[in-house]
Amino acid sequence: MVFASMKMDKFAVRQDMKRRRDAMILDDVLNLSRAVEDRLFACKDFLVCQNVMFFLSFGNEVRTDEMITRSLKDGKRVYVPRLIMRERRLEVCEITDMNQEFELGSFDIREPSRHNSRVVSPAMIDAVIAPGLAFDRSGGRIGFGGGYFDWLFKQLSDEALRLGVAYAFQVADSIPQDSWDEKVQTIFTDNEAISC
Repeated sequence: MVFASMKMDKFAVRQDMKRRRDAMILDDVLNLSRAVEDRLFACKDFLVCQNVMFFLSFGNEVRTDEMITRSLKDGKRVYVPRLIMRERRLEVCEITDMNQEFELGSFDIREPSRHNSRVVSPAMIDAVIAPGLAFDRSGGRIGFGGGYFDWLFKQLSDEALRLGVAYAFQVADSIPQDSWDEKVQTIFTDNEAISC
């Protein structure tokens, strides 16, 4: 009974956040994403990381293309996920340029082409910038429900940073969480950096 109500609560949060995010205009997406990027790149802990993993944003998600380009210019090695649907996991793929070839993978999300990306162990990653539909101030995160980033977080070294990026309206005081949900340590929004 508790499990069913948790699923309903998460479903309601997902629907509400998707609706609010989809209603954003492009100017707001670009301006607020730039503010999120500035907060991330002002974080000393992030700046010293050499191997960073971003998600490839789609729709009105906080844009990561510019963050990736900036990280590459700063000399960081950058990785993005490729979904292995049948195994319910992510591959960590190195990219060297945002102009390289991408293809649409599952859920119509861009992924690096299998022809031009090197797959590495998640243990190599110093920081993961994770997407989410909603976060809370204790680091709780609700994604799209596949559990892929929860799986990824479990593969990281203990020292790796687990970071979230979101618009301010996506952060609540508390969100429903299951026992398998992995938390982020810091959330960067257009208004603030939240240490969890």
